[in-house]
Amino acid sequence: MPDLPTLPTSDAAYWQDPYPILHEAREKSPLARTDEDLLVVLRWDDAVYAMKGDTFIAEGIEVLERKGFSPGDPMHTWRKHAIGTMEGADHRRVRGLAAAALSKRRMDELRPLIRRHANALLDRALEKNEIEGRLQYAMPLPRIVMMDFLGLEAEELANSQGPMANARIVDCFGPNVTQQLRDDCNAAIQKSMDHTAALFEKRRAEPRDDLLTHLVQARDDDGVLSERELVTLFSTIFGSGASTGSIIASGLLELARHPEQATLLRDDPERWKRGASEETLRYRPAITGVGLKAAEATHAFDFEFEVGTPIQVVLGSANRDARYWDDPERFDISRDPKNTSLTFGIGAHVCLGHAMARATVEEALAVFVERCDEIALVGEPGWIPFVMENKLDGLKLNVCERES
Repeated sequence: MPDLPTLPTSDAAYWQDPYPILHEAREKSPLARTDEDLLVVLRWDDAVYAMKGDTFIAEGIEVLERKGFSPGDPMHTWRKHAIGTMEGADHRRVRGLAAAALSKRRMDELRPLIRRHANALLDRALEKNEIEGRLQYAMPLPRIVMMDFLGLEAEELANSQGPMANARIVDCFGPNVTQQLRDDCNAAIQKSMDHTAALFEKRRAEPRDDLLTHLVQARDDDGVLSERELVTLFSTIFGSGASTGSIIASGLLELARHPEQATLLRDDPERWKRGASEETLRYRPAITGVGLKAAEATHAFDFEFEVGTPIQVVLGSANRDARYWDDPERFDISRDPKNTSLTFGIGAHVCLGHAMARATVEEALAVFVERCDEIALVGEPGWIPFVMENKLDGLKLNVCERES
């Protein structure tokens, strides 16, 4: 067994700034281990190989079973039918049906919608020269946009959003899964699945021109989406707004830290907003890693893998690998935005909603700097440790609103 570097994932300090530790480990070895003895991939080329090929495939339900979830638990049932655990024909069928349903929503109307909601949030928040950027702007914006885009009514929005608001679903895949977290997530998932199932029944009886109806009606030569697939798919699409909010908050943090980058975006938002979004995605990805497993016994990354051996691609490491990125520790929105990071995945399992998420981040950051001439941090925010999603614990900003 090779002597691999260890990432101190059980140390809260690691989560505040893991990048120097990841850099040191990456230079020593293509692989490292976490404190939980999970193998992690660190380098860009290796990450692409693992995520894009067929030697490693998406980790299935066993990842939740290792975290203490059992068959019959709502979280276990939900994940079993999720597109992220599927491979082969089932994955292609569900992804194709979902993509067809999403394509029926006109994406050309999305950006004005995002800008309208972003400005409305700022109208309310900028009465004083300060804003809690995460709670008052970054987190609510994607959910409001998502619900408007999906075509839910106000009551349906409230009943859909409520159970999932504080569920921390993504953290069930992280390094510190407690019984309280399992209980909270199981309860939230059950409520969400029950409500979503009722919404689908409502759309079957009264079809509309919205995503719920399009999903119910989605079909191809192999049939339609099952009830479990429908419920899981819709709740996954809805839940993705939390990760988008974390990305926006990260972008606001870096623009506050780098006022010259904020000025660049403010002076020509149409030119630089895509770069601002892509650089934020690279610099601090929404989730810390992607779970995979060996599909076969293989030799890779100077290591002998048995069938089913779990690994995790550490996105924050691959996205800052100097073997691929020029000066990767620099936050620079003028990088070529066509050179995308691994944050939304690559290959067959690329994020289904990446186009919508990118548009939301682009417009959110552009609107914020257009409205605010100056952005300054009030104190240094921290990062919530031991979780799978890169989440700030607050983002208090002093701003100077531009005169209209």
